[in-house]
Amino acid sequence: MAIIGIDLGTTNSLVSVWKDGKIQLVPNVFGEYLTPSVVGFDQAGEVFIGKIAREMLITAPTAAFSEFKRNMGTDYLYRTAGKSYRAEELSAFVLRRLKEDAERFLGETVTEAVISVPAYFDDDRRCATKNAGKLAGLVVERLINEPSAVALKHHMGTEEMENFIVFDFGGGTLDVSLVEAFENMVEIKAVAGDNHLGGKDFDDIIVEDFCQNNGIDRFMLSAQERGSLKKEAEQLKCDLTDKNMADRTVRIGDRTYVMHMTNQNLIHISAELFRRMTQPLKKVMNDSDMDWDEIDKVILVGGSSKMPVVKQYIKSLTDVPVVVDASPDESVAIGAGIFAAVKERKGEVKDMVLADICPFSIGIELYDGTFSPIIERNDTLPCSRTGYYVTAEHYQTKMNFPIYQGENLIANENLCLGTVTIKDLPKRPKGEAGANVTFMYDINGILDIRVVSDNQSVHKVIVNKNMGLSEAEVEKRLEELQKMTLHPVEQEENRLLIEKAQRIYQESNAFTRQYIASMLRHFKQVLEHRKGRAIREEYVRFAMYLETIEQGQFDFDDFTEDFWNEADEDDAGANEDA
Repeated sequence: MAIIGIDLGTTNSLVSVWKDGKIQLVPNVFGEYLTPSVVGFDQAGEVFIGKIAREMLITAPTAAFSEFKRNMGTDYLYRTAGKSYRAEELSAFVLRRLKEDAERFLGETVTEAVISVPAYFDDDRRCATKNAGKLAGLVVERLINEPSAVALKHHMGTEEMENFIVFDFGGGTLDVSLVEAFENMVEIKAVAGDNHLGGKDFDDIIVEDFCQNNGIDRFMLSAQERGSLKKEAEQLKCDLTDKNMADRTVRIGDRTYVMHMTNQNLIHISAELFRRMTQPLKKVMNDSDMDWDEIDKVILVGGSSKMPVVKQYIKSLTDVPVVVDASPDESVAIGAGIFAAVKERKGEVKDMVLADICPFSIGIELYDGTFSPIIERNDTLPCSRTGYYVTAEHYQTKMNFPIYQGENLIANENLCLGTVTIKDLPKRPKGEAGANVTFMYDINGILDIRVVSDNQSVHKVIVNKNMGLSEAEVEKRLEELQKMTLHPVEQEENRLLIEKAQRIYQESNAFTRQYIASMLRHFKQVLEHRKGRAIREEYVRFAMYLETIEQGQFDFDDFTEDFWNEADEDDAGANEDA
């Protein structure tokens, strides 16, 4: 039974599997590899995943959710129709759909997955990701850091010795890893990142700039208008990938606006985002104790790395070659699938070894509130480290060891993982009684703690936290979510056309709306009362009509500097006539 690899992304998610002696991406019902990480709910309680739900962000903005990966491991709740969902529960719906796609592709049941996570996800976020897998009916023994997955994909099939940086810039997160690879070994030397920096932040900056330039209070806009505005901002950003200037038409209320942007202006308004990009790069270079001349290349992956301004900015920081991965949207999923195959010891990758590291320091709080790391960040996993701690008061008989994960000197500014207490210490002057504290941390995120004094030993294991949910509550929630019906895949194409029609309806003038409404009613009647060929013929007719409307909507031609020369020629002709 195959183990699948899943890239659970902020914007899109993908699944891969080792099949027929090679790693393969799994297509969804639309024949595409990218499934938008969007979940929507209709009034009947049916759940929509992917492209349909993405259309619902505009047509039913209070019933559809995206970018929930950014809230993994938090108490944030998404509410609709009287129900509340955590980010991991919404993620579970996406995982269920990917699981179904894989089962259809393989022709067998899938029960286990390797899921990628940002390298800088802390323990809460990693545990929430595992819980999402469990809620989707998957066993998730292993998580893999996203840039580590890219490193595996990049080094597969080569035995050359190389040092490279993976700059993984996705829709919602940035991860940077420094990798040393040789023969069949891929060793991560340092990681850093920003869990709240991604392509979506550029979308938000464009929206903010547009509103400021046009005197629009975006907080006074309707949910539909905000959704449309963000959609156009995202498309504007994508247009700037292929050209240096782009325009989009935006309709707000009864007015039509033009959203205009150049790459140079995008750089100007996003200065703070670029400054934040440098911080993880600085951190991995400092932690690895390497110089730039020891790095062979910087590999850009993630959908947002396709932005020319991002590549140009990274190139401006160093003379090291900067290359955009051939498949930046797919690299993480391919690497996760390779790691799953390594776990199964399949094919030519069975002997590959990934030596990953601990992304955060783990230690204890001292008597004065400061943090004392025992396992340092970037220690290779699995690892075991011991620290010796003594009493802070005379004749102290008990020592508490609050355990934290993070880098802040003040312990309670870090993430608390738990507490271990040792009692019945011998009554001695301060500093003369103490205990050895040993942390053992493995690649599955299991922290094994042993505290040993002169006369006793305490053992504790921290694993599979449930983010405020007891094991019984997780099982109950699993049962509830499994009862919720995902929209049937065989009906996805028709439902997507309906959502598209509703979106175009909102974006069109009154005259066009009448025709769309009429055709939409007719299409729904055909779906309800007809079968097979009749449905397909009506689908094609309606789809062509909507495509014609979209193509006919007002827009500008691609920018060209020729208009300036043409203006000069017109002036010259006028002078001659005079």
